[in-house]
Amino acid sequence: MSKKKKFLLAFLFLAVIGGAVYATSYATSYATKKQGKSIQTANIKKAADVKEKVDQLAKDKATIAAKAKEASALKVKEAAAKAKKDADTKAAEIKALADAKAKAKTEENTKNSNNNSQKVVVIDPGHASVTSSVKEQQAPGSNIMKIKEPGGAQGINTRTPEYVVNMAVAVKLESLLQAKGYTVKMTKTKNSQMLGNIARAEVGNKANADLVIRIHADSNNNSSITGASMLVPTDTKNTDSIYKASKNYGQIVFNKLINEVGMNNRGVVERSDMTGFNWSKVPVILVEMGFQSNVNEDKLLTTSAYQAKIAKGLADGIDQALK
Repeated sequence: MSKKKKFLLAFLFLAVIGGAVYATSYATSYATKKQGKSIQTANIKKAADVKEKVDQLAKDKATIAAKAKEASALKVKEAAAKAKKDADTKAAEIKALADAKAKAKTEENTKNSNNNSQKVVVIDPGHASVTSSVKEQQAPGSNIMKIKEPGGAQGINTRTPEYVVNMAVAVKLESLLQAKGYTVKMTKTKNSQMLGNIARAEVGNKANADLVIRIHADSNNNSSITGASMLVPTDTKNTDSIYKASKNYGQIVFNKLINEVGMNNRGVVERSDMTGFNWSKVPVILVEMGFQSNVNEDKLLTTSAYQAKIAKGLADGIDQALK
């Protein structure tokens, strides 16, 4: 074989070997790259899966939180609704009870009003701003003469005239008795009106009153004396027909007054020297509300609140007595 042929054969051999080596190297490189790409793809997919799971967990957590919030809000709403329902039920019960009490009170007042509407109470506020030295008989057929209007007491400190206190209580008593359904008549409505005691008694007689109550305040030289008393007629030929009723009514009214106002109790006293009693043909009582000669009672008797307490005690007592 010639050198030329040998050279060509060697070249071809080397080319074949080189190609085989290159092919193997390329195949190996390709396989490595392909494997690396597959790993990278797998990693990306894995990362995507992880992110998806994280995102899903976040969504689930948000959903759970929203549901929990919704449940909590619903629970609060239900609790509020229950509380409102309970409050409404309680309010309805209270209203029903109040309505029932109001109805019962109205029925009682109506009944009392119907029962009392035919009953007449005469209120006689004692004394006046005008005095009179004219005299009148102490009793029918009596030789004893008494001044018609000598004037009343006066507050030791306030200097308030007795007639002012008497009228203030009388007016309050009038309103309370009218509210209870009684027909009420006043012997006078102004402090300037001067009436003798016979004329005062005639007001009650003409009205055929179920009760006449005379309103007075007391006085004494001893300024330490306090308390209220109730005067009623003594049983005489002039008062025999009204004696028992007057004393009974006086005791009932006085007890109520003392209990409600808390006064010092000076008792129920029978009197035979009262012109207004001796000329009366209907039950009559006279309340002495306290001593204007005592500093403390003088002050109390001039206050509207205390006057109102006295009026209420008298009204409740009269209502109890005339039932």
